[in-house]
Amino acid sequence: MNHSVINDQLLDVYIIIAETLDKWQNPSSEAGRSVLMEHYQWGAELKAKDKLIMAGPIDFDLTSNHQIDPIGHTTGLIILNVASREEAQDWANRDPFQMHGYRKNVVHSMKISMTENSLFQTLKNIKK
Repeated sequence: MNHSVINDQLLDVYIIIAETLDKWQNPSSEAGRSVLMEHYQWGAELKAKDKLIMAGPIDFDLTSNHQIDPIGHTTGLIILNVASREEAQDWANRDPFQMHGYRKNVVHSMKISMTENSLFQTLKNIKK
């Protein structure tokens, strides 16, 4: 299909959607801060190995201001540049938030078909 809205190629990525579980510890607590630091180290490893496209908290403005309880909500999104669902699942399983039972990470595949042009070029270069 050729259409001006669609990118000139589909870009395959894997997405980790993180749901916060009952064991969640607020990062202001000692236990929560410790696991958060482990999570950041895990993210740094993803980045150093060129596996990370982007990541960050979801609804941080609402959870940090206590407008919503993070338990049961999607609170994180991680987009990976990996070769397979199995590799994405391996990374998801190694996330300290999941390992400590703070979050449940669910892996999804995605074909990026529409982006802003400069973002598409950047993603295309990452995927090489």
